[in-house]
Formats: sequence, C-alpha cells, structure tokens
Amino acid sequence: MPADFPFQKIWYGVDLPDIRPIDATYGGEPFAQLPPVDPLHLDGSFRYLSKQVVQEIDEKVPEYVDKTFKPSGQADIFAPKPKWQKKLAAIQQSLPEHLILPEAMVRFMSAPEAQNLIPSCTACYFDLPDEALPFRFLGEDGYLFYFYRDQQDCLFWFYYVRNTGESCILVSPLPLGVEDLGEILKDELVHREVFYTAASFEEFIYRTWIENIIWFDIEEGETTDEQTKALCEAYLQHYQQSKS
Repeated sequence: MPADFPFQKIWYGVDLPDIRPIDATYGGEPFAQLPPVDPLHLDGSFRYLSKQVVQEIDEKVPEYVDKTFKPSGQADIFAPKPKWQKKLAAIQQSLPEHLILPEAMVRFMSAPEAQNLIPSCTACYFDLPDEALPFRFLGEDGYLFYFYRDQQDCLFWFYYVRNTGESCILVSPLPLGVEDLGEILKDELVHREVFYTAASFEEFIYRTWIENIIWFDIEEGETTDEQTKALCEAYLQHYQQSKS
C-alpha cells in the first residue's frame, strides 16, 4: 500500500491541446485524471527511451530554440560518467546509512546520455545539489534533494525519502537546496507550495518523457518510431476516455 504523505497530489505538466489545455507554462492535474503508468515501464530498464525520436525532434526544432536534450551517438546510453557518479556519491553520503538511493535512479542519473533522451518543451534539465537536506515540515522526518529543474526555475522536482524509508517525488516552485529560504520556510508555506507528483523516480521519468513526446508530436509532427507512437496513442486514448 502506498505511503500516506501529507502533500497535495498534483501532477504539474505541460499543455496538451484539446486533451489538457493549459494557458501557462505548467498546469496542475489531479491524479484521478492521469493515465496510469504500466508497471512494465517501471522495471529499471528505461527501455522505452528512443534515440530515433530525439533525433527526429532535434531535426524538426529550429536551432535558435534552447534545447536541453540531444540525440545520443553512444551505443550504451547508460555508461556512467564520473562527474555524475561523484555527485550521487556525495548525496548518498549525506543521507543516513540505512537510506539507500534507488538503483534505477542512480543508474539514470549517472548517465547524461540517458538524460539527454528526455525531451523538454520547457527547457527543463537534470541537475543535482551537493547534498540532501533534512525535511522537518508537516510532521515529516526525512530528506530531499532536487534532480530536475525548469530552466527559469519556475519549478523544481525533488526526491523525498522518509527516515523510515518510504519515498516519493515532490514538485515545488520553492528553490529548496538552491537558495536559503530562512524563516519564511514554515509549515503553511510548505503545505501550499510543495506537492506530491509521482510515487517513484521511474514513474516521474516515464510520464515526463511521454508527455513531452506528445507535445512535440502535436507541435512538430508525429514520430516515425512505431513503438513510441503506440505508447503515445495509448496514453492519449486513456486521457480522452477519462475526460469524456
């Protein structure tokens, strides 16, 4: 049974015209209206990532557009890079010994080639701080750190883990771990501005990936990758049915 966290459950996504129109950079969506993520996509393999799709998007989007993704020329997109391994090791060291970062998260965040296969229509990018921060608000006792952020710092996404081991992904406009918010950071502000947005890192990555693929398909033309096209069609079909 999923842990009961004291945060409002909201998915912050991008505009999907006709399906989920948003008159802003991001919009909040109640969990009840979200298509579920198939457990097959949560096995740690990230096998749905497509070099072909990102290559096509890169070719369609004008060069003057700021792109935080790019096609991969490497055979092994999960080849770890020392820079990212060092960052993850520092975060792990800042956590109590009994709290171990998820294997899938470590694998993905160690590999910038894999990160580059997550297109973002809002120029979001992956990033890591020097350490995890204690989180002692709303009766919680845990730690968090950001791993994904909007280029203009409109939103930050965080991995949050309780001292007892339960974890989830949070999203907030609050720059936790980026700026010192001092005395303004209190329960009232946290309750209003910090949201539960995914049950796991893998769920967040998949939904971010597919919704941005759909956005680019709508704006720039459909991908020719048949597997990705089928996943997008299934996601949209469920959305259409839930809205009707």
